[in-house]
Amino acid sequence: MLLAVRVTLLRQLSRIDLPRFGPRLAEVLVTRSQQVKIRRSFVSRRTAAADEAVALYRRLVQERPGRHEVGLARALVAQGSVPDDRTVESALAQGREAIGYVENATERDGLVVLAAAQLMMASQLHADAPHDALPLAEQARKTWLRCAPLGARERTALARSLIVLGHCRAVLGEPAEALAVREEAVELFRRLPARTRLKYLPARLDAVTGLVDSLAAHRRWAEALALSTGARGDLTFASRFEPLRFRPALGTLLFVIARCHAGLGESETAVTAAEEAVGHYRWLAEHDPARYQRRLVVALRTFAGILKDLGRYEKAAWAVGEAEAIEGR
Repeated sequence: MLLAVRVTLLRQLSRIDLPRFGPRLAEVLVTRSQQVKIRRSFVSRRTAAADEAVALYRRLVQERPGRHEVGLARALVAQGSVPDDRTVESALAQGREAIGYVENATERDGLVVLAAAQLMMASQLHADAPHDALPLAEQARKTWLRCAPLGARERTALARSLIVLGHCRAVLGEPAEALAVREEAVELFRRLPARTRLKYLPARLDAVTGLVDSLAAHRRWAEALALSTGARGDLTFASRFEPLRFRPALGTLLFVIARCHAGLGESETAVTAAEEAVGHYRWLAEHDPARYQRRLVVALRTFAGILKDLGRYEKAAWAVGEAEAIEGR
């Protein structure tokens, strides 16, 4: 039966008998909120499903305390995990509330929710607060391993925990540790069924991009370039349909590719890749200036650094000048 049909039927039955059918409806809504679609147009229906699930579980917990707290925690994690426009603070509050319900769990259902909550909070924090995200990502990894054996969705979540952990290790100056966990994340994705890898394409591309960056940090230029080929093609293709979602990742990958070519002495190819990266950030800044204008400045300064390393000082000065002009607006 289609998920939308099940939701409609269970809504009607829940009006008649909430204690019996309410939990089933809430779980179906959580499942709907977790449906991963590449196109951003699916986000609004995921958000609505998660909101309805949380409201329903709150009502069930109020009417029957002690029976539905794990379900409420699961719904809160789903609500905080939808990539909508809510603030990081609200997502973190949902994660903290969810952990409060399951932090002492010993049964598998509770542990799965605990791991998901830890991962969700780490994912929210890792870009701007890696020091805070690092322990949460480590806890998520350990909790997922306590849930073994893991299904495909749970193995993907473990890989996502490793992605966040790798990012934090790299940013905090631990390149060897970052490389190790990023290799583990990519290997987890490689072992997943092809259909699951396609379903979680953004996460898989994040894993590969992270590993490419770590290989480049260890001056393993040729390995990094070989690994980047498939990811670059996938990101280029996905950017045609969801540019605001995938162009930032493509720009990041292109800068790493530029560093690799520069390391191999292929200066023209390095400059071309870096110019393409700046082009993506320029497009993003035009279409969403509030979010990406600052990142365009960072991209121009990164481009200037690559040009200086290659001895192209005049062009590097031009890139720095543009970055300063944007900052002065």
